[in-house]
Amino acid sequence: MVKVLIAEDDIELRRNMVDILEIEGYQVTDVASAELAINACEQQHYDIALLDLLMAGMTGVEAISNLRQLNPFMAVVIVTAYATVDTAVDAMKKGADSVITKPFNRAELIITLKRSIEEKQLLKANTDIDPDRVYGALANSLRRETLRQLGQHKKIKFMDLCRLVGVEDHTKFNFHLRQLKKAGLVMQNENKIYILTNTGQFVLQNHNLA
Repeated sequence: MVKVLIAEDDIELRRNMVDILEIEGYQVTDVASAELAINACEQQHYDIALLDLLMAGMTGVEAISNLRQLNPFMAVVIVTAYATVDTAVDAMKKGADSVITKPFNRAELIITLKRSIEEKQLLKANTDIDPDRVYGALANSLRRETLRQLGQHKKIKFMDLCRLVGVEDHTKFNFHLRQLKKAGLVMQNENKIYILTNTGQFVLQNHNLA
C-alpha cells in the first residue's frame, strides 16, 4: 500500500485531502507542520509527502532537505496558494518533484500524486541502489560535500578533490572515498579521475545536495 504524508496547517483542507486519498486506497498520515512531518519520517517510510508551502515555523520547501536525508527516494509535492513560475522553479531546485496550486479538485490531487510517485519509481528502477549503503554513505558530512563537489566539477583528480573538500589527511579521505565507492555513488575512470556514477548523480539531485 502506498504511504502518503500530508503536512498542512489548514485543518479543513487537510481533512479533505485525507478523505480523498483514503477513499483511493492510500495509507495517509497527516500533520500540521513541517517539523511534525520530519518527525513522522523518522518513524516511518513514506512513498510521497504533500507539503504546504507556508506553515508556521519551517516552510514546506525548507523541510525538503531534512526529508531527503531520511528518505532520498520519497516523492515530494509542494502545495501552495501562491503559485508563480518563480515559486515552482525554486521548489523544484530545492528538491520538489511537483507543485500543486490551491484550490485544487480531487482529480488534480490524484493525478499529481500518481505522476510524482511513478516518476520517482522509474528513476529509482533505473539506478543500481542499495538503500542501506547509500544512507550510510550520506550520514557523513564530508562524503556529502564530496558528492557536491563532484556534481559541480564533474571530473576531479584526487589531490584537487582533497583541496576542494578541505581535507589534509589523505589516508582519512581515502577511507571516505572507499565508502562512496562501495555505495556505488563514486567511481574512477580510466585515468584514475573521480566522477559520479549514474546512481551518484541521481542521489545528488534527489537528496537536495546539489
